[in-house]
Amino acid sequence: MLKIALWTLTHLLLLDAVERTPRLKLKLKDLPLAEFDAPQKFTVHFHDQRSDSLYIGATDSVLFLSFSEFNVSQTLIPLSLDDNTKDSCKSKGTPNPDFCKNVITVIQRLNSSTIILCGTHAGSPTCWFLNGTQLASDKEGHKLMKDGKGISPPSPFQRPVTIAVEGNVYSAITDTTLGSGAIHRSYGRLKNLRTEDKWLQNPRFVGSSWIKLKDSSKDEIYFFFSETDSSVVLNGEPFKSRIGRVCKVDEGATKAAQDSWTTFLKARLICGFPKELRYFNKIVDAFVLPVEDDPRKSIVYGIFSSLWNCTAVCAYSQADIDRAFKTSKLKGFTGSLPANPRPGTCTRSNVPKNVVAVIRNHPEIEEPIYPIKEQPLYFIKHSNYTRVTADRVKGANQNFYPVLFLGMGNGKIHKVLHSDGKSFIISELSPFKNEAPISAMTLDSSTGQLFVGTPLETVQLPLADCEGYGSTCQPCVAARDPYCGWDQDNGKCVSVSQALNSSDSMILQSVEQLNVSLCDDGQDVQSFDKRSEVLTVDSGVYLYLPCPVKSYHAVYSWSYNQKDQYNCTVRDGSCSLFFNEQLPTSEGLFECLASEDGLKEVVAVYTVRVNAGSSPELASTAVIFGLVAVYILM
Repeated sequence: MLKIALWTLTHLLLLDAVERTPRLKLKLKDLPLAEFDAPQKFTVHFHDQRSDSLYIGATDSVLFLSFSEFNVSQTLIPLSLDDNTKDSCKSKGTPNPDFCKNVITVIQRLNSSTIILCGTHAGSPTCWFLNGTQLASDKEGHKLMKDGKGISPPSPFQRPVTIAVEGNVYSAITDTTLGSGAIHRSYGRLKNLRTEDKWLQNPRFVGSSWIKLKDSSKDEIYFFFSETDSSVVLNGEPFKSRIGRVCKVDEGATKAAQDSWTTFLKARLICGFPKELRYFNKIVDAFVLPVEDDPRKSIVYGIFSSLWNCTAVCAYSQADIDRAFKTSKLKGFTGSLPANPRPGTCTRSNVPKNVVAVIRNHPEIEEPIYPIKEQPLYFIKHSNYTRVTADRVKGANQNFYPVLFLGMGNGKIHKVLHSDGKSFIISELSPFKNEAPISAMTLDSSTGQLFVGTPLETVQLPLADCEGYGSTCQPCVAARDPYCGWDQDNGKCVSVSQALNSSDSMILQSVEQLNVSLCDDGQDVQSFDKRSEVLTVDSGVYLYLPCPVKSYHAVYSWSYNQKDQYNCTVRDGSCSLFFNEQLPTSEGLFECLASEDGLKEVVAVYTVRVNAGSSPELASTAVIFGLVAVYILM
C-alpha cells in the first residue's frame, strides 16, 4: 500500500508540474458575431481561404455568413424535405424527430466554382451543388441532386469527417448503430474505394488532412480516430487512438462487389506518460500544421482525453510518422514483407496481389507513434479542450513559431506558443456572449482571421490582437506573442507581419523567453500613470482593496507607504488586500505590485484616509458586523 501511495503522490506531483495556466485572460469585445435563433445541434463549417465568408451546415438548410469589421450578414440556403419524404419517414416510427429532417453533414469545395453539400435527407443521404449562394439546377430548373451514400451518413448521429482533394471527396463515417465505420473515397473522377469491415473496430473519426509532398504522386490522406479496445481489462480505458493513411493515387482492388484500398495502414498514437503507465487514450481532435518547403518537418497536433477528467495536447513529428509507416513491422505478420513495393507504398502502378493480401489481413503497423519528447506538451484538469487548429508565424527575428488555438468546452480559446519543444499559454480568449462548447474552428493565415463556432454563436477574431496587450513597450513584449511586437517609431504594440511589410520600423519582440529589458525605458517599475484612488473610511470597518490580475504568471504583493509588505492570494481575478482584526485599517499609501521575471508593474494605488475623530489605533479593537466597504477598481 505504501508503494502505491508513494507512486500516486509522485504521479500527481508530476501532473501538477506539467499543467499550465494562461498568462492573460482577455474578454474580447466588438467582434463580428452571429447569433442563432435556436441552438444548432448538428453543425459543420466550411471556409474558403482568403475570404471573409463561412458556410455552416444546419438542419434543413445551410447558413452563409459574410463578415465585415463589426457585423455579420446571414443568408439562408434552404434544403428542407418535401412533404412526401417527411410523411414517409414519420410513418416508419423513427425514435428521434431529427431522423426525419435533412441535417447537412458535408460541405466541401470541389473546384473554383462549385461546392458539394450533402445531408442525411431523412435516412436517404443526398447531395446538392452550390455556386456561391445558389443551388445548381438543370435546364428545367430542378435542383441537381446526387445519391449521397458513402459521402454522408443516413443518421445525424453518425458524424462524418470529410476532405476534398483535387475534386475528389474522402469521407470517414462512423456507424453508431452497427458499431462499425469506414473510410471512403466517395466522390470524384477517381474510383470509389472503402476500407474493409474487419480493418476498423467501432471507429470514432475526429479529423483528416491532406499531406502534400514535393512528388505529388506520393501524397497521402490522413484520418484520425479512436477505436474500441476489446482486450481492455476491467476499469481500464476502453479506447485506442489511431492515425490511418491512404495514398492519393490508390486505384483499389475489387473484393466481394466492392473496391477496397490497397495502401491503407493504421498506427496507434500514444499520448501520455509511458513511464507512469498513464495515458490519454481517446483522441478528440487533430490538426496537421504543414511546412510547405519541407513537408516532413510538419507537426501533427492532437487533443486527447482520459477517464480521469483531463485533456492533453500532444505534438507529433511528421518525420516520425512517415518513418514508422515505412519501416515498422505489421502487427501479427510473421513472414517476410514484400519489398517491391512494400505494403502501404504510394505507387501509380497496380499493387501486386501478394501485397494486397498482406494489407488485407494485417492493416496495422506494429510500432506505436510517440509524441515529441514522448510526453504531452501539457494538459488541463477539470476542463476540456474540444477543437485544435494552428498557424506557423514568422517573428520579428524571421524565425517561425507554431501557435495553437485550442477551443474549450466552456466557449473559451487558449492561444498557445509551441517553441523548442515547450508550450506557453499566451492567453485565454473569451469571445462569446454565452457559454457553450466550441464545435468548430477554422484558421485563415492569409487574412489573419480565426472563425470559431458554438451551437449558439459564430465569431471572427483576429490572430494578431496586439492592442489588447497594452499601450507601452514592456507588457507588449512580455506577451511573448509571435504575432505582436513593439513598434519603436510609432510607439504601439502592432502586428509584426503588417509592420514589417509596410515600413522599416524597428520591432521589439522576445518570444522564446520573457525579456522586457529590450524596452530600455529606464524604469525598473512601470506605473503606467496609475492614479491613486482616495478612500475615506471609518476606523474599524472591514475593508478590502482590489488588485486586478493582469498576468496570471506574476506574483502579487502590497506595499504600505512604500515600506511594509503584505502578501495576497489571487481569487476571482483579483489579489485583494483585506483589513480585519489581524490587519487593522490604517491611513496611508497602499500599492499593489506585480512581479514577473524582471517585469514589475504597479497595478493599483490607493490612499486610505480615516475619518476625523477615529483613531487607527482603535481599529484593532473595533468590530462592526455586517458592514463591508467595497471599492472596485475598474
